Amino acid sequence: MSIPNLTLIGERINPGFASSKALLNSENLPGLQALAVDQVTKGAHFLTINVGDKATSNPAFLVKLIEALQAVVDVPLAFDYPSRPVQEICLRTYDPAKACGRKPIVNSISELRWDMIELRKLCPFRLVVMASERLENGKELSNRTAEEIALTAHRSVERILNDGGGFAPDDLIVDVSLFPMASDTEGLTKRTLEAIRLIGSDPDLRGVHLLVGLSNLGIMLPRQARDGSRLSTKLESAFLTLSMPHGLDTILGTPGRDYQLLPDDDFVLSGFKEAIGLDGFDTLLKLRELYQMD
Repeated sequence: MSIPNLTLIGERINPGFASSKALLNSENLPGLQALAVDQVTKGAHFLTINVGDKATSNPAFLVKLIEALQAVVDVPLAFDYPSRPVQEICLRTYDPAKACGRKPIVNSISELRWDMIELRKLCPFRLVVMASERLENGKELSNRTAEEIALTAHRSVERILNDGGGFAPDDLIVDVSLFPMASDTEGLTKRTLEAIRLIGSDPDLRGVHLLVGLSNLGIMLPRQARDGSRLSTKLESAFLTLSMPHGLDTILGTPGRDYQLLPDDDFVLSGFKEAIGLDGFDTLLKLRELYQMD
């Protein structure tokens, strides 16, 4: 990856990947250490840690893993759990000194689980703020429009910064959810890009970071585009090309992928722009033109 000002959170220590799941299931600490070193060598600025169900069934393993990883890499860790008790274990185990004094990331808080904020009493950390869901009149709702996502982000960040917990804008990372394009008949990709534009242009959110799980975009698509390029990587690069000028600066992704900012005449970028400009199944038909051979 050679894009300036783009922060990469390495995603591979996660049971969502078959090879990683095997390492986690067997509690193979040397193998997981090697995976961590490989991600950092390939450019990861943070490493996500998610051990799945073991976080609650075997918390001692989670502690051992954090300690083992911090013994071989010095980048900060990002703890990906919706559970406050699990996050507490992570934060109590994490040693900032072994990450050059840098804060870990807690992923994540939302209006549906606001009690995560109280973890700040344990130690300083950076915080992922989910903007895809909201609490309204006591009801849990998914945000359906870019405007709803942006309003939730604004409201959440304002509350966090004003509650006296010591967070600065630089500590906050707003997650603007990204979904697989292979099944996007509802304009979700276009919605995410518009939400990034709205949040990035909000003067009250200046200094706050914007995040997507970039690898989600190309799930379930063929490996190769018609021009011979790797389709998923090119689509991810197309998304970065359109979103980074509006404020996206952090991705959860795979270290080692050739992320690029693409020229206007790039085959995949042109098709991506056309696809997100369409509605319903027309989006999928246009996307198919990027990989379907004549």
